[in-house]
Amino acid sequence: MNKRWEVGSEFDWSNELVTVSASNSLLPEPYELFSTGTACLILLESLLNPSKINRLRLHIPSFLCMHFVGKLKKIFDICWYRDLPTQESPDFQSLNPLAGDLVLAVNLFGIRQGKLWQDWQSQHQDIILIEDHSHDPFSAWAQESKAHYAIASLRKTLPIPNGGMIWSPQKMSLPQAICAESSASYKKLTAMLLKQAYLGGANISKHIYRQLEIESEIELETDFNYAVSIFTSQILRSLNISEFRQKREINVKYFLNSSLIKNSPYWQPLFTSWPSGSVAFNSIIVCQSQEIRDALRNYLIAQNIFPAIHWQQTPEHSSKDPLAIDLSNRILTIPTDQRYCLDDIAYISEKITDFSQKYGKFSLSLVGR
Repeated sequence: MNKRWEVGSEFDWSNELVTVSASNSLLPEPYELFSTGTACLILLESLLNPSKINRLRLHIPSFLCMHFVGKLKKIFDICWYRDLPTQESPDFQSLNPLAGDLVLAVNLFGIRQGKLWQDWQSQHQDIILIEDHSHDPFSAWAQESKAHYAIASLRKTLPIPNGGMIWSPQKMSLPQAICAESSASYKKLTAMLLKQAYLGGANISKHIYRQLEIESEIELETDFNYAVSIFTSQILRSLNISEFRQKREINVKYFLNSSLIKNSPYWQPLFTSWPSGSVAFNSIIVCQSQEIRDALRNYLIAQNIFPAIHWQQTPEHSSKDPLAIDLSNRILTIPTDQRYCLDDIAYISEKITDFSQKYGKFSLSLVGR
């Protein structure tokens, strides 16, 4: 069978991902697992607010996934504070919680340092601080956290069908799953296995596994009370997380060191470095305009490279922060995670070079009209 080449989109599954030597000391103790990262927050709300007499206030960053925010709005009163990955730190002047409020601190793209929040927390001991480590669940910040709670959507960086983790650095009580595991996780696992076979060259319909991915994602978005799947809970400690992180960091550095990425007139990297003990989520670029971003994304998709947008905001579904909305229109995530070798990353860079040259000629032709 001839292997098929594509980059990005959802994880596939292979037995090669498992190693008998993995001990995963990076995992916090103790922790609880749920179907999704969102479920962690929703069940935490039930633990902290059992009477439901008043809704809890939750302060969240202005640059965040709007689908995630939409689900949080159903149970929390949402307050925004400005936090953009283009800036070195959150705008703490825009964060004004009252005693008893919850504050969500997000390690955006895995490039932030925990000390900023630890210093802020030391001056605001009457609030409950929750950290979201989805973009690097095993960073030094996550391991050294002093927050009341920390959460991570593990399936953002690990090849598992579902899985949200919550732990308490302050050893507070953790929520428990109300329902048994959801069937959606096994639909997602089936999609992962079929994708692996498809990429290996088997006579598998891409439409079939893509449909399973979409259906399972829709179902997982409503699985607020479900436990993690048995598959995820059992395989987690056998994944070579340290190796995954090392390969991801090598790939991201390789891509960002490309001369075209660093010197392009059409975009610039969102970051070129990150704190020691951290691994960047992926390679992120910020284009000069939404037109360039969308044109580049469409071009790469035609080359079987599937970039993502983290995260799109619209006037109707946004934080109302104009800087966050503008960034969401120009940002693009180039998939360079642990699934790929340096030859793959070089090929991605080559295709981006091709686009840059073609776009430059196209722009000049418009100027000449």
